[in-house]
Amino acid sequence: MIETQRVTQLAADCWRITLPLPFRLREVNLYLLRAPDGYTLIDTGLGTPEGRATFASALEELGMRERDIVRAFVTHMHPDHIGMSGRRADAGARVLLMAEEEPRARYVWGTQWLSSWAEFTRAHGAGEDIAEGIIEAVNRLRNFVSLPERFEYVKDGDVVDAGSRKLRVVWTPGHSDFHYVLVDDASRAIFCGDQLLPVITPNIGLYPECRPNPLEDYLWSLTRFARESSYAIYPAHGAPYDTLPERIARLRTHHQARLDGVVSQVKAAANGTTAFEIVKHFWGNRLTTHEVRFALAEIVAHLEYLRLAGSLARDECAAICRYSSVGR
Repeated sequence: MIETQRVTQLAADCWRITLPLPFRLREVNLYLLRAPDGYTLIDTGLGTPEGRATFASALEELGMRERDIVRAFVTHMHPDHIGMSGRRADAGARVLLMAEEEPRARYVWGTQWLSSWAEFTRAHGAGEDIAEGIIEAVNRLRNFVSLPERFEYVKDGDVVDAGSRKLRVVWTPGHSDFHYVLVDDASRAIFCGDQLLPVITPNIGLYPECRPNPLEDYLWSLTRFARESSYAIYPAHGAPYDTLPERIARLRTHHQARLDGVVSQVKAAANGTTAFEIVKHFWGNRLTTHEVRFALAEIVAHLEYLRLAGSLARDECAAICRYSSVGR
């Protein structure tokens, strides 16, 4: 068995490779599966110099070359998962994503000015400086993301080859519109991307051009794992675990507490409140600009979940969105 700071062997044919990240999350886990026809990689990491060097070192420890990876499954379009997908394709791997996730990946990690993001940020009360800072933070990340010229696609319900393993594709929207996990029923394991993290809760944020109710999507997606309650969970961040029902219960509790907190803030505001005002209440000045983006998108997702359920109203005429209790 191989275990170093960055490489952990989980089974005879399976390794976890941990790569560094340049933000508070610190690390991301990739999973490597061996078979006679070559290796399968699950997620690709962020292509910073440190990420690329760590990945190369991990392959060297395993006696591998980049071209030995014949397929790479990308669970979703966030940079720590899709970031080196272009490098994997350049080395000869097939790169697989859900088809509906590709347009947003190419928009966010392309060269277009993210004008809709700036408008969204201003509309929810964050102001011009925050809006510009968020766009600048995304533009810096673009330097570390390479996409392949073409993706191949998976869809919900597919059973895909990963060497000697058969993996079932399960669509799990919420964290990203077309996030998916890979379920190995024979080995009773789930390669879960960011869906079922063991300690932190995945960010459930509403962004421009996305599905309108990501929190509802996420809570629904948690219902898809009733028969996998005893499976091992291999997450993209944190250590593997095998207590899925308890973890799902805690994730639901977290979001209910956040909804309760949002409702409390809306009720306390005589003239309604903005998403950014709620962000400031919960987090104060503790967040970096990169983190403000996630916090704002998360609060908007919770506000919209409540609005679409009929619990809140949104001022449709003002330049800045203000939410208030229904009937106020």
